[in-house]
Amino acid sequence: MTRRSANHFAAGTALAALMMADVAMAQAAGADAAAGAADAADSGEIIVTATRKSESINKVPLSVSALSREALDSRGIRNFSDVIRQTPGVSFEKSNTTTNIAIRGVNSSVGAATTGIYIDDVPIQIRQLGYGGGNAYPVVFDLDRVEVLRGPQGTLFGAGSEGGTVRFITQQPSLDVVKVYGRAEGSATQHGAANGEGGISFTAPIIEGKLGIAASGYYRRDGGYVDRISSFTNKVVQKNANSTDSYVGRIALTWQPVDNVKITPAVYYQNIKAADSGESWEAFSNYDKHVFVNANQLAETSKDRFTLASLNVSVGLGAVDVIAVGSYFDRKQAFVQDYTNFDQTLFTGVNALPFFPDQQGPSDFLVAQKNWTGELRLQSNNASSPLTWVLGGFYSHAQQTSLQVVTDPYLPVYLFGAPSPVAGFSVYDQNAVSTDEQAALFGQVTYKFTDKLSVLAGLRYSHTVFTIRSIAQGFVVGPLVDDRGRQSENPITPKFGINYQATPDTLVYASASRGFRVGGYNPQVGVFCGPELASIGYPNGRPTNFKSDSVWSYELGVKSKFGGLGSVQASVYQIDWNNIQQAVALNSCGFQFTNNLGKARSRGFDLQVEVRPTNRLTLQAEIGYVDAKFLDTVKGGPTAAAPFVSKGDAVLGAPWTASFHAQYDFDVFREKGGYVRSDFDYRSKQSKLPPYLNPANGAIDTALTLPPAVAFWSARIGVKPGNFDISLFVNNILDKSTWTRRERASNPFEFFRRETLRPRTFGVTASYRM
Repeated sequence: MTRRSANHFAAGTALAALMMADVAMAQAAGADAAAGAADAADSGEIIVTATRKSESINKVPLSVSALSREALDSRGIRNFSDVIRQTPGVSFEKSNTTTNIAIRGVNSSVGAATTGIYIDDVPIQIRQLGYGGGNAYPVVFDLDRVEVLRGPQGTLFGAGSEGGTVRFITQQPSLDVVKVYGRAEGSATQHGAANGEGGISFTAPIIEGKLGIAASGYYRRDGGYVDRISSFTNKVVQKNANSTDSYVGRIALTWQPVDNVKITPAVYYQNIKAADSGESWEAFSNYDKHVFVNANQLAETSKDRFTLASLNVSVGLGAVDVIAVGSYFDRKQAFVQDYTNFDQTLFTGVNALPFFPDQQGPSDFLVAQKNWTGELRLQSNNASSPLTWVLGGFYSHAQQTSLQVVTDPYLPVYLFGAPSPVAGFSVYDQNAVSTDEQAALFGQVTYKFTDKLSVLAGLRYSHTVFTIRSIAQGFVVGPLVDDRGRQSENPITPKFGINYQATPDTLVYASASRGFRVGGYNPQVGVFCGPELASIGYPNGRPTNFKSDSVWSYELGVKSKFGGLGSVQASVYQIDWNNIQQAVALNSCGFQFTNNLGKARSRGFDLQVEVRPTNRLTLQAEIGYVDAKFLDTVKGGPTAAAPFVSKGDAVLGAPWTASFHAQYDFDVFREKGGYVRSDFDYRSKQSKLPPYLNPANGAIDTALTLPPAVAFWSARIGVKPGNFDISLFVNNILDKSTWTRRERASNPFEFFRRETLRPRTFGVTASYRM
């Protein structure tokens, strides 16, 4: 019961033959390629691995945003929300319990992920089973860079990257150089509590040239600014209740027994604890005066802990590199939501605060992941060859547990007139255990006809199997429901491209690529759901299986550098999305199911510009536009009173996204030892109705509104004496209280709640990098 519902690899032989022919090329070519990458890095260019090899971002024929460690520091980026706020064409919605990310309009709150989330080469994204939970995102500290790959990455990254991929690239051990990085920060949030952080990392050789280590530790406290009050006394129960503590630790070793072999085991640990939700209640808050209040009967706490153990082995065989990556990801997310008002108004129809001072109806959630993954890649490493390629295999076994337990001791009192509360009275209790297995073969080849013209072709063949067992019981369920099911598919995802290197500094490219996400099985719903199922066109019950959905993306792009004056990256695209997996909520009985409902089209562009008018002034802008809408009117069946989706409905997400950055370096301590910078991020208002707000679809809650425009402005001034960087900053300069998420439950009587921007925050940051 959710409060918020919402044959084979035919080209393998040919690729293998090409690979074996290329092995005969000179071993020295590999060294040339490495030297080229090093030269690019020394020139200040960002080196990315979006195509599974290291190359300058300006040479990659796809739309990529990359934030280097210097950019992450200078922009004050501390979490994934900060990353997305400065990335064009991407939207992100987050609460303390769920996350939803959209790249170029492709997103979903149900089923398997539409965006791949990677730590280095390891996928960690989650499947939404309908019981809460969202992706885990690494805290931003001591990362080498963050890459956002827009558009489907179905060939090299597979299922889960239907809309795009986000990669967090960690700092790797050094075999010959000592590097140290430390950062401390303190800040004060107006209308709220103080914040602080401290972290240190280092990488150093243990045995020079043979064994190196990278290790880091980090802690951050984000103070709260939402007060929890008693709805009976209006007195504060907990001041600044929504504080969050983040703990991160990582250690990695690199052993190089011989010159062409590197073995890197690593362990990454993260634990985030929230004392309460960041939601505020509109009925009790005064946003113009920056008064943020919730009147929950209990604190909505959450804990999200994961451990990622990985092993990366790379072997250089002259013109060929062999890379093997294995991992185990263990995550547990537990959180509480306050269902006190939800239960009461749902069952009584009375829009009121709790009837009794001690009344509590907690909904306890648990989402756990245990993922095993393995990948083996062979890829060319020959800068002088006209042929470059990558060939590999992938396997994953992802087990997920999702449960929800709703208890309400007072429900028998206010509903049946019981003389006293009934301890542990079960309203809803559902436990689902699912497994996603995937095996895939993939390959991609680029051939240069001339020094300027090249073509690209790739293909991935996957075999996916999804199984689930779901058990549900409780007051709203009726008789015990115990169901299990299975769904399997064999999707193929090709990619084609043509690249033209017009000048050494200008690349023009065009591509067509397919992406998909796996389907699933809908467990049986409770017997009380029958009337509602019939009313929406499913008289014979919910559909058992739902298929994968898929996209075809067509992209045209250009990347160019203007000597030392700057650079530009731009692309236009069209994405056709078919058989979209969408949730169908059964509010009367607390269940939901997923079905393939309709198709959509997304068109737009993204633009990234950097200009350096002088050697002291740097200007940057990132702009994205997305127009995503449904192309069909879809009903559940001929007896449905209203459609689920109407033709022309918008896919939810901001059409315009823009970020602007300026930094001026001045002389203090040394040449350009001081700087002042400003960053401004903007997300436009959505003006077209999504399905849930369209009256033609049966929407009746006229008080719901479209998301507003969101603007966030920050500034920083600092000095760099030696290896230190000391700066003063202010975030949310305009002290905007704009909501970033506003909703009420599926229950139409419940109070509105909203997530807002953190109020204006002043602080000081001190870092040291050697």
